[in-house]
Amino acid sequence: MIKHNIKKGLSKIYEKEVSNFDAAGSFGSGVLDFLMSTPAAVTMALETAIQLLDPLLPDGYVTVGKSIELQHRHPTLVGEKISLIVTVTEVAGEHVFLGIEIHDTHGLVCKGKHERFIMSSDQLIQIAYSRAEQK
Repeated sequence: MIKHNIKKGLSKIYEKEVSNFDAAGSFGSGVLDFLMSTPAAVTMALETAIQLLDPLLPDGYVTVGKSIELQHRHPTLVGEKISLIVTVTEVAGEHVFLGIEIHDTHGLVCKGKHERFIMSSDQLIQIAYSRAEQK
């Protein structure tokens, strides 16, 4: 088992103003270029999870995404301020389970869960090259 400092209850808050880059128009939905997109919300959640977890690992280890589920419940306008909260809900060996919430000034916007797996970055690269050689 890998020694790390990840514990249930740890959390990280990411705050920002929704920009045009986060808008649905940036992801192919030109009609909705004034609303935060679901892909942008997922990307922000993934980046926040990595920022929370990876500094707590020994050198040479990273977390990799295993699954993510996000319910985008309400629209948020470009220019609106959001707070994204990622919280460790469970740690089971190398598996880390996280809760995700995004709020804007009007309340809850997105809610979800995410699982990450702790592994050696060398092992990850080795697996990728091994798969590529199987052509």
